[in-house]
Amino acid sequence: MTFPGLLKSKRCLVCDPVNVISITIDQLPLIIKEDVEDYLENHPRSPAARLRPKIGMAGDVWLAFIGPELREGASGLGQTPCDALEDFNRNFMEPLISRNGSDPG
Repeated sequence: MTFPGLLKSKRCLVCDPVNVISITIDQLPLIIKEDVEDYLENHPRSPAARLRPKIGMAGDVWLAFIGPELREGASGLGQTPCDALEDFNRNFMEPLISRNGSDPG
């Protein structure tokens, strides 16, 4: 599966084709799945807990995303799966929030 690339500025994913293997949270190896499930349990109202994004890796970067491709507002990147979920939560729907001037507060 090919996804846009992994260079990330504050608001934009730079698109370079990258091969990514993505799986559901339930398909993760047990030790990783336990960490992810603990994170989601500790953040039950977060977008990641509600949507359970797919998890993937490209090189040494973990990805959390919904939909068929990485896109702003529906993906997160990190050094660990939990870091990717945290980034996913932090940036979820940001393009829409930025456009309408609302604060997610």
